[in-house]
Amino acid sequence: MSHLAKLNITQMKRQTALSPQEQRRAKLVVKLEEQLKLAEALSKGERYLVIKPSWTRDADGNRVRVQRERQVRPWWWQEGEGVAMIVRYGARSLELSKGKRAVSIQSPAMLPGVLHTLIAAVKAGELDAAMDAAITETKRKAGKA
Repeated sequence: MSHLAKLNITQMKRQTALSPQEQRRAKLVVKLEEQLKLAEALSKGERYLVIKPSWTRDADGNRVRVQRERQVRPWWWQEGEGVAMIVRYGARSLELSKGKRAVSIQSPAMLPGVLHTLIAAVKAGELDAAMDAAITETKRKAGKA
């Protein structure tokens, strides 16, 4: 019996890169999940920290890798007894509905549920047009489009 006959030989399938649309969705989902963790930590009365690696120079002038805290700013604010929230893509807030950019939430306790819903909407592609509009607006203001 030959050695190759012992192997399971198949057609070569290589994972292709994500499309630009899928990359945008993944980027927004990561940021929404970060907001979800922040909301859960605040509801427990804890502080949410994100540690990121950074470079600095020591006393001898050598570059040294250090860990620094990165501030995560909430995308929501108190509005009366409830909470209002926007969804950001980069520095722009996304238009969730025609002319409307904020989500009104009755109580802060409902915030994690709303974030889960938004994550599902992004994964389903419901905010693709809003992300495209935000990118187009950013390019237009920068004079690139």
